[in-house]
Amino acid sequence: MGKENYGIDDIESLSFKDGVRTRIPMYLGTDDTDGIYQALKEVINNSTDEAIMGFGDTVNIELNEDTNEISVQDYGRGIPFGIRENGENVLVSVFSKPHTGGKFNNKIYTTSSGLNGIGIKATCLSALDFTAISQRDNRHAIARFHKGELVDYHEEDVKRLQKNGTYIHFIPDKEVFKNMEEPFTFERVCQEIENIAFLNKGVHFNVRCGEKTKQFYSKNGIADFIKNKVKKPLMKQPILASIKDSTDELEIAFMWTADPSQSYVFVNGLYCSEGGTPLTGAKTSVTQQVKRLSKKEFDPDVIRKGLVFAINCKVQEPSFANQTKSKINNPTLRSLASQAFKDGLERFARTPEFDVIINALNKMQKAENAANKARQQVMETAREIEKNGSKKVFNSDKLKDAEKLGPDSTLLIVEGKSAAGAMAQARDAIHYGILSIRGKMLNPLSNNEERIAANEEITLLLKALNIVPGKYDQKRLRYGKVAICTDADSDGAHIGLLVASVLHYMAPSFLLENRLCWLRSPLYIVTKGSKEEYYFTDQEMDEARPRISGEIHRNKGLGSLSPEQAHRSMFTNEFQRIDVLEPTREALELLENLMGDDVEFRRQYIFDNLDFSTIRE
Repeated sequence: MGKENYGIDDIESLSFKDGVRTRIPMYLGTDDTDGIYQALKEVINNSTDEAIMGFGDTVNIELNEDTNEISVQDYGRGIPFGIRENGENVLVSVFSKPHTGGKFNNKIYTTSSGLNGIGIKATCLSALDFTAISQRDNRHAIARFHKGELVDYHEEDVKRLQKNGTYIHFIPDKEVFKNMEEPFTFERVCQEIENIAFLNKGVHFNVRCGEKTKQFYSKNGIADFIKNKVKKPLMKQPILASIKDSTDELEIAFMWTADPSQSYVFVNGLYCSEGGTPLTGAKTSVTQQVKRLSKKEFDPDVIRKGLVFAINCKVQEPSFANQTKSKINNPTLRSLASQAFKDGLERFARTPEFDVIINALNKMQKAENAANKARQQVMETAREIEKNGSKKVFNSDKLKDAEKLGPDSTLLIVEGKSAAGAMAQARDAIHYGILSIRGKMLNPLSNNEERIAANEEITLLLKALNIVPGKYDQKRLRYGKVAICTDADSDGAHIGLLVASVLHYMAPSFLLENRLCWLRSPLYIVTKGSKEEYYFTDQEMDEARPRISGEIHRNKGLGSLSPEQAHRSMFTNEFQRIDVLEPTREALELLENLMGDDVEFRRQYIFDNLDFSTIRE
């Protein structure tokens, strides 16, 4: 329950400093490790803004991983400092007072990543310790803050820094970044600086941490960025284009790859993770222009599959969706991006590589059409299974249902008519149904969805069990178990693997519920007078042989058993051998590897695990 007396004393006013320190996610996005990197980028953005304007071509970053302190030094013009007539300390205000900075008009910075100046202030006010040094010719100023409070400021008529520029040193405050799990690391700082370097071609970035150093420099900007991101290019070089109007400029680089699709939007050197208007313009243009230039109809997703592109915008007055600048909203960037991609694609269409890409898109479109057809077929199969799920008898000569369906009944999987005939006479017809597989069932672990959905044997198995693809429900199963019932030879074993593969692919829960079994058929029959005994493996036979006095016959298969022999050996408590196949993680991984596309794994497994001297067939 809330407080009943809600009055003027309940209204609070926070200072700018306290607002930043207590609500840092509003200003830097998060209060965890990502937040301290955003703070670092806010400092670096100021340095690259100077570089964009042509002042300074080097930025030095130095960190101490043990103390979590970091510094950034540029060689730009240095931040103006001094005391105004009204007593305001300009350098102190730049780092602590809202709505103070040199980016509120386009006189000093025609393009910059921040127009409100809040980012650098958030970095300062959220720091445990923050030091700023500005060098302008032969004079410098130093401002030091502790937990957002100014603790020292002074100016001197000497050179503190070697050259003109700005030096920032800070330590993020753990009290502000409450969820910070790890401090700055050399590895991640380098990752962040690498991207920034691509967006600021011609600028040198030097990162140091103790004895570790790394340099970043990009000569070709986002063209280098795209090459760096792409691991499996389908083209030799990215497509490049640029365009500008009276206030803004935009350049693009893109190429088709065998990698996942990726898009990157940068505004004045800042990465906008959510894109915005340029991304919308790019996607629309690529779809329209590829269709127009190829004179073919492609699905938009097919055209953009594997397309990796970067858009680098230099905007005089950027309009961001939020303080962390993850999305740009300027409407003009949509039309600029659209035109840039149009220009780039028109030039690309005059090269031989254009036909290579169109042929690749043709193949992808055919594959997508086949996949759509397969999905449609799966849906139709699912509807048919749901429609017929309550029926006791299917119109199929391959399926002989048990008289009693449900959790206590078992569906036997047999191979061919003769085996089905033998089992039909031998089984307990009340509790055992029979599904006859004619030929080998399709292996779903090494085939595409279209072939899987079209396979009659797989569809019939799903219908017989009432398993709807994607909607497995154990309560609606027509049979509680499946028992593989094949000859005791390599062909029979292969059929068993195929059945296991189908159920693992289509209804993995069925296996995990221990519902797949193997009803063993006898490998040896020992006859002594009118009595018969049955043995199911070579090992069993070898162990029993010394004490056997009857005649030993090796069974050729299910079809060679008389109905009486099949019933007694496979359906009586005295001899029935029904083994539940245990779906351990190791077993399922082995199934996927053996039945999948990896031929080398299968070959090596055979040579490592089979004794070829014992193979009879």
